[in-house]
Amino acid sequence: MVKKILFAAIVLMGSVAVPRQAMAGCTTDLADCYGAAAQIDSFWYRWAAGLDCELDYAECARVKLVGA
Repeated sequence: MVKKILFAAIVLMGSVAVPRQAMAGCTTDLADCYGAAAQIDSFWYRWAAGLDCELDYAECARVKLVGA
């Protein structure tokens, strides 16, 4: 439990420390991905596409924070 809280705190501090322009590309991609996911008719496929958007955003943010 402590490890999870510590990890969340580190990620939060890192996201605050990252320059806003660096994260702007990730956020724009997330918004575009959400827009595409919203067009899907099936609830479960739309939900899965939204989850995929979240995972892509997390990966983009990780690359911006930590690097390749």
